[in-house]
Amino acid sequence: MKNAKVESLLERKMENPAYRARFERNYPAFVLEVQLLKALERKGWTFERLARALHTSKSNISRDLSAGGIRTASLPRLAKMAEALDMAFVPLLVSQKQERTILPKIQELAAL
Repeated sequence: MKNAKVESLLERKMENPAYRARFERNYPAFVLEVQLLKALERKGWTFERLARALHTSKSNISRDLSAGGIRTASLPRLAKMAEALDMAFVPLLVSQKQERTILPKIQELAAL
């Protein structure tokens, strides 16, 4: 029952074109943040352990992996995080026309 309320709230918000545009613009960063957090969890690492591996502070990791902070992280920093977590960071450009069909397939292949 609770999920139905959340879904209907999201659905109502998505009817607002400005909200929908902001949501769609920020969604890829959210997905990346979740991927990194899941990789941390699989490895059994904390932000502090990742910070040690990257020779940086826990506050830098916390900034990057909390509340959308991933959007301000540099590509080299993201690549270093991925490498430390035994992952590969693969930036990818796709046609805007094909984005909605290609990205779900890639996510499925990557078992996100």
